[in-house]
Amino acid sequence: MSLNGLQTNGLYVILFLNGDPHTPSNFHWGLYLHESVRGGTKYHIKGQGAGWITDHGHTAGVFKSISLIGLFQVAVVPNGLEAYTDQQLRTYDSSLNDLPGITCRVWLLRVLALLQKEVNGSKILKCTDLSALEAEVKAWGNGNAEAALKNQQPRPVGVSKFVSQ
Repeated sequence: MSLNGLQTNGLYVILFLNGDPHTPSNFHWGLYLHESVRGGTKYHIKGQGAGWITDHGHTAGVFKSISLIGLFQVAVVPNGLEAYTDQQLRTYDSSLNDLPGITCRVWLLRVLALLQKEVNGSKILKCTDLSALEAEVKAWGNGNAEAALKNQQPRPVGVSKFVSQ
């Protein structure tokens, strides 16, 4: 898969292997907002020392990590709501280490919850059940982890059943 195959304004969960051998449902979680054939913005947090830091930024190489399992589309950001979405995805940046039980997965679910709220008559994340979405992403990731361990290319892109709700 290349950037050409991604949907403009598509919001994707990006899953990475978190060890070899793969432990089921044990991933590094992040988000990727695709902007154009030139790339998009990757949002994720990572552990550093005893705490967590943000590591957001533009990338044209979302498919280039050796530990990448794949991208799983969870939403389409309506035109005009890109800046709002970026703001929501950065909401917890200055308070990460004040959030109880924070992990990359917990952070991701918290920011996705913000996208469930209606803004300008639209909901960015149409899924109303984050637990069901999480289970869907985990099942997809577990199903593709072995191929990632073998470095099979291209990496897969999936689409949540909740995108078209």
